[in-house]
Amino acid sequence: MKRLLVSVIAAVAFAASAGLASAADIEGKKITLPSTERAVHVTQFKAPGDAPRPSVLLLHGAGGFDRRLADYNRYASALANQGMDAYLVYYYSDNDDKMMSNGVDVFEQRYAAWAKSVDELAGYLEKQKDSNGKVGLVGFSNGGILATGAATLDPRVTAAVIYYGTDPWPLGTRAKRYPPLLVLHGDADQVIPVDAGKELAAEAKQLGAPVELVIYPGESHGFGADFAKKNATDALNRSTAFLRKQLQVK
Repeated sequence: MKRLLVSVIAAVAFAASAGLASAADIEGKKITLPSTERAVHVTQFKAPGDAPRPSVLLLHGAGGFDRRLADYNRYASALANQGMDAYLVYYYSDNDDKMMSNGVDVFEQRYAAWAKSVDELAGYLEKQKDSNGKVGLVGFSNGGILATGAATLDPRVTAAVIYYGTDPWPLGTRAKRYPPLLVLHGDADQVIPVDAGKELAAEAKQLGAPVELVIYPGESHGFGADFAKKNATDALNRSTAFLRKQLQVK
């Protein structure tokens, strides 16, 4: 993180979407989706019905999904119940996993390739017969940083939700565009400070993107995937409402 803004951006008012917590769980199905580098493993949560609908790609943080898999499954199931096909995207390759297990930090080295794969998945899903032509991203931590990179590189990304992320600094160039963003951050985050979220929101606004910034007092890194906390449910509800609007869910 290179630049940290000190300006304060007020959180927008929100009315929680009814019924998310009580909706019936939708089971995930493990499949692969195509990209140039390799077939990417995903878990698909398919929305009920046959109407055209958008897709949402969920991008994990450094530790992957498995440490809080039940919570990520719950998140994806909630999106599917609200009319969006949701995908947990395992963007690490087998070699990435091997290198990281040997203590190698591959994030900057592999960032551009991961962003390209995410954009290719978005392009593939956009063209499917049951698609409404809209694709959104939800990124957590490193996945949030990856989401900003994929979103700025490819206009096929319609909207993105960024949990405790930053601008796409590993690309080495300043972003030229962003889609509509929802930026969610805790002000007690010691891993990626809240100023990074404020900076991302300000940068996106300067580039003309609609931005909602919500800061959770007292929350630390990772709160969005911990449904023992009420703010995780609040963030999920905000994310669902934002994505339904931006991805034109009917």
